[in-house]
Amino acid sequence: MAPQPEKPALQAERTQLSWERSAFSFLVAGALPLFGRGPFDDGRIVLPIVGALLAILCVALGRRRAGRLSAGPKTEVVLLGWATAGFAALIVMFSVV
Repeated sequence: MAPQPEKPALQAERTQLSWERSAFSFLVAGALPLFGRGPFDDGRIVLPIVGALLAILCVALGRRRAGRLSAGPKTEVVLLGWATAGFAALIVMFSVV
């Protein structure tokens, strides 16, 4: 018996879940500075805000992307990649200062 082809709806669901996991990781990474002690300096204020905005962007891009699974990596994937790199640079910058 030949293997059954995978249902396209499952692929869209897995893609949406991966975008939501990425959004959750932005929220967690942005919230970590809030658990530190000491005064609220620039890093402890900026990183949670940027993390929340990136999480919202990630969910919006994921919903947009879920409808177009047959297309190759487009604007959404490249935009999220650059946003992740920028957020990582912010974290490094504020942790060094």
